[in-house]
Amino acid sequence: MPATSSDVAGGASAVLLALSPGAVLLVLRDGLPGIDTGNLFLASARGPIEPPMSWQTVPGTALSLLLLKPQPGLAVGEWLDAGDEAGGRLRLLPEAGSVEDCFGNLSPAALLRVAGFLAARGRRLLRGAEDAALAAACHAVAGLAQAPERGARPAVLCGTDTLLWSLPRGLAAEAATSYVVGRDRLRQVGHTRHALILDDRSFEGGFLLPAGAEGPIHLAPAPAALPTLGDLARRQDAAGRGLYRLATTELARRAATEEAARRLLRDHQLVQPAQPAAQVSQPGEPFGGALELAVDDHAGGLFLRGWLRDPLGLVARLTLQGRFGEQRLAPEQMIRFPRPDIGKKYAEAPHGGAELKAGFIAHLPRAALRPSGQWRLQVRLSTGDEVALVAQPSITTPLLARDRVLGGIAPVHVTPEIMARCIAPPVERLHQRVMAARQTPEVVQVGRPVAAPAVSLVIPIYRNVFYLRHQLAAFARDASLDEAELIFVLDSPEQREDLEHNLRGYHGIGGRPVTLVVQAANYGYGSACNAGAAEARAPVLLMMNSDVVPARRGWLRPLLGMLEAAPGLAAVGPKLLYGNDSLQHAGLYFEQLGGDGDWYNSHYFKGLPRRLPAANEAREVPGITGAAFCVRRSAFEAVGGVTTDYVVGDYEDSDLCLKLRAAGHGIGYVPASELYHFERQSIALHGGYTKTLTAAYNRGLHHRRWAGDIAALMARSWPAGTLPGGTE
Repeated sequence: MPATSSDVAGGASAVLLALSPGAVLLVLRDGLPGIDTGNLFLASARGPIEPPMSWQTVPGTALSLLLLKPQPGLAVGEWLDAGDEAGGRLRLLPEAGSVEDCFGNLSPAALLRVAGFLAARGRRLLRGAEDAALAAACHAVAGLAQAPERGARPAVLCGTDTLLWSLPRGLAAEAATSYVVGRDRLRQVGHTRHALILDDRSFEGGFLLPAGAEGPIHLAPAPAALPTLGDLARRQDAAGRGLYRLATTELARRAATEEAARRLLRDHQLVQPAQPAAQVSQPGEPFGGALELAVDDHAGGLFLRGWLRDPLGLVARLTLQGRFGEQRLAPEQMIRFPRPDIGKKYAEAPHGGAELKAGFIAHLPRAALRPSGQWRLQVRLSTGDEVALVAQPSITTPLLARDRVLGGIAPVHVTPEIMARCIAPPVERLHQRVMAARQTPEVVQVGRPVAAPAVSLVIPIYRNVFYLRHQLAAFARDASLDEAELIFVLDSPEQREDLEHNLRGYHGIGGRPVTLVVQAANYGYGSACNAGAAEARAPVLLMMNSDVVPARRGWLRPLLGMLEAAPGLAAVGPKLLYGNDSLQHAGLYFEQLGGDGDWYNSHYFKGLPRRLPAANEAREVPGITGAAFCVRRSAFEAVGGVTTDYVVGDYEDSDLCLKLRAAGHGIGYVPASELYHFERQSIALHGGYTKTLTAAYNRGLHHRRWAGDIAALMARSWPAGTLPGGTE
């Protein structure tokens, strides 16, 4: 018989289990007597055993466990020396064994402790979250304790792959975080004493390992048919209603921190019937009000807009109620604003008219951590009576929610406080969601691409294709564009078929090859420019609006020539004209208008004659417009392209100029290049822009980001004629 570690004086009995390629376990049958495990070190004939390592005793037994990563010298039949800083010494000769040999005689509570230790320490210490073999070992340990009385019953199908298990009695009353192990995976999950929800059906047949329980809890496989949340919502029996409350309560608990649970709650409510909206709006009533908008900002917050008319002071308390809870709505959380329509309606009401500021608006940053399909404002009156003001259903896409917030109040009534507290925060949250959902665009090539383009023209299109034929006709007869590639980016994908058909026809007539980039949705000007730039191959990019048409041939050469002659410039812009030949753009600058302190974008000499001498001097300028923005590709990419956190389109061009300046580059104006700009033709077709606070939101964002840089920039003098080749 071979010698074992227990045959050696000063030795201890040990079994070595290879749990996975990333984890081994030393099982010490009688611990390490005389060794301070807090200062434990191990060594083999090949050298020290390196950390990480984790020590665990098993209560109610003599077993101790040591979890380590595999390494040379840590093998069955190879001596190990154990010691501590106080001089204690033991020798180990690890034997081979199995999970059943080591743990088969343990109580369920001890097995729970072993499996929980392997799951927790293996996941954290040895980064074994994706270690299928480690999960299988934990599953094998837990399986030794399987008992019918400790089984969890699958009860509800909450989603396509999401199950709720009803847990057995005996768990701690508080919500807990435990480990769940399947045959090839393990995960940390939250649960209550009654229910566990998992969105991965591969854990069926696995085990929940709740600390302090009587043993591992077996997650029984689900039967072929389980009721859905929708099924339960329609049931009237006590058992069905109880299961429905159990499932929705657990989802609501987790929705505050887990996006998957929040989405499940949202999806479930979308298919449930909504209540009709309710308001109190009869002039003969002593009180009136409505909750007109209750918009989830998709990040846990809620935007509210409505009105209250209370000439006799009847309102005692306001309570905002959602599907999964309620909260007091304090007067200081609401900002009041004028509602002329309400004032007119109640001008001759018998109990008195409406207050000057009957409207209210609010953003509650954490009111919708648990999403609600429909919100209500419960109004308690001084008499003790209550009135419910019910909003329209509130669940919608981030894009529509963003536009509803931006259209929630007339621009004339927006104060800096309303913008800062009620508009900007939800719009920022929602716009981030919109941009995070961008899909990869589709690219269509019409004609054989230019072999080695000198410049790439990137032209976003949103609905307005009226000027396309004029633009392409001008390009077709201009020899300066022979080495240019044309990239159109379509932001209104519903026009894709018609636009592609037209581009192929224009290619057949004019011969210019075209690349068409089709966005999945309208993500705004910045995203369109970046999508086109990603397909571009030239060292120079020219961002051009779809409503810009060259005034004459040869307009491109002066722009490229200026970049070549002035290496300190990263970008240059042309002279832009209105249809009546007056100036639209001769460089962009910033000025403070309106008394609000914000910096606005302005254009030099706007509206003045085309031949104005001062407008015919090539010079450095603070910025240029995005209607025709010629930039070195290397500089464009170095600053991250066009910023996409402006909504729809506004201020991205000046933002790009300021980013380029912050990187040490200059911006130039080239009057020898002339184009007509039929201004704001596309953006006028965007309902989410023209009738909302979009421009004010973008201006505020731009001001907060760049106010200091702009002030320093505009403190400089800007003389005319500072670039080569100025006068026409």
